[in-house]
Formats: sequence, C-alpha cells, structure tokens
Amino acid sequence: MSWKEYEIYITRHLQRLFPETDIQHNVRREGLISKTKRQIDILIEGRVAGFDLKIIVDCKYFNKKVDVKDVESFLSFLQDLKASKGILITNNGYSEAAYNRATYDTQDIELRIIDFGDLENLQGFLAIPYSKSECAIVSAPPGWIVDASGGSRYVASFYPAGLSQDEAFHTSSFVYLAFSHKDKDWPDLPDLLTKQNDGARKHYKNPKIEYLDTVRREDCTLTLRVIDAVEMGDTIEYTIFLDYPNVILYMTLLTKRVEEKKSLRKLEWIAEKLIKGNVIFDQSKRPINVQL
Repeated sequence: MSWKEYEIYITRHLQRLFPETDIQHNVRREGLISKTKRQIDILIEGRVAGFDLKIIVDCKYFNKKVDVKDVESFLSFLQDLKASKGILITNNGYSEAAYNRATYDTQDIELRIIDFGDLENLQGFLAIPYSKSECAIVSAPPGWIVDASGGSRYVASFYPAGLSQDEAFHTSSFVYLAFSHKDKDWPDLPDLLTKQNDGARKHYKNPKIEYLDTVRREDCTLTLRVIDAVEMGDTIEYTIFLDYPNVILYMTLLTKRVEEKKSLRKLEWIAEKLIKGNVIFDQSKRPINVQL
C-alpha cells in the first residue's frame, strides 16, 4: 500500500463510519494565523452527532514511530485552522512521549492519536449530549467509547471499547453524564451535594463520603467526590462536578477497586477535555447548532 492508497483507504473507512457527514480527501483551507493555504489529508466537516463541527485527520505513513515533534507540529496545524478536534493516524505506532503529548495536552483542541488498526474504535469517540439549552462536546478517553445515542436512560455514558453498556456497568468501569439545571428546587452545587449525600446515607449504612483534589479548568469550578460503602462490595463511586452559572454537569464513575486508579484518570480526562456550549434551536425546537 502506498501513502496515497493509505490516505484513500482511511477516507473511505471514515465515510462508512460517518455516512451523514461531509468527508473530503486532500483539501486546502486558509490558516487563520499563517494566512496561507494549508493542505489537509482528510477534513471531516458539517454535521457530527447532530451539530456543526470540524475534525482534521492527519495520516502518517512512516517507517518509524510518530514522535513528540510530529504531535506538536500537528497541534499547531490544528490551531491555525481552528479545528474542533484532530485525529492523527499512524501506520507504525507512536512513542510514549507522543502519546502523552497528544492525550494530556491542555489546549482547548483535542488530539487523538491512534494506530491504523484501531480505526473501528473511532465510531464512538465523540458525542454532543444536551439538556434543554445546555450541551457539552465530549470525547471518550483512549480505549473507551462514548454513547449518546438516546437509546438508554443516560444522557451520555462512557465505557471500555469492546463491551456493551450493560456489560461495562456490571463487570467493569462505567461513567455516566448528567445535567442539573439551577432553579428554585436545585439552586446551586452545595444544595445538589447535600441532597445527593442524604440520598446515599438513606441507601447505604454509614457510607464514607470524601472530597479529593482533582484537575482544574479556567471556565468553571471542579469538585471531586468519592462515596464508599460496605454494601457496594468491590465497587467504588467517584463523581466530578463542573459548576457553571446556569447548570452543573456531573460525571459519575462506577469502577471495580482493582481498576480504581486507572479509571479515575479516565474520568478526569473526560472532565478536562469537555467543551461546554449552548444549543441553538430552530422554530420547531429542533437542535441545529452549538454556540461555544
């Protein structure tokens, strides 16, 4: 397979995964910073999960692993083109430094670096769940998928790739996302915490409820709570609350104790990468776009 065939194969594969989205191969767009036409291997543009989004895919056909310099160059490229997300696909693997640079970057742009053989996992890497006029662009952490199909009781859920939602909930690690709109019944975060903690004390006998240090964001305050109880057996619960002026977004992790540290990092990753937005509706109250 040549590099050109490699890019065409990936393009066609993405077109099969996202049939309702405009996916173009080898296009040029003017950079906002460079003021020059930039060549894009694959551009995913238009409607993704029901909303407008721009994703740029870079296809690396190397005889060596992708390194940290390749990742840093692509991050600058994404910034110049004002992309929402970036996907770097490599045929020959990547270094640990490259993976860490892509996965734990603190910019607003999210970059996903994956092996060519893992293309199937892209189908569930992105979603835009919403409640009333509030929404969040969320991504699944590496090795997981996000499910916001509307076919379950969760606005969105996250769990390891290869498992069903039910399997992950009962046998592995599982995260669900919820919105708490601030009103007279649920006015603020302290009120929400008090009501949830009271509910835990009614459900469990002498639960241990603690608050821990966690990651930080500039646009909101984050609170991490852990609930542990004898009745929970080998499961423990962590919840991260993102406190915004009009709404609280919270993500609850249910995880087996043997996976606790690894799964908690997944939860924090989701909280770090989340992009808060507002839904724009048409006259028929159908969501048509997102305002960030």
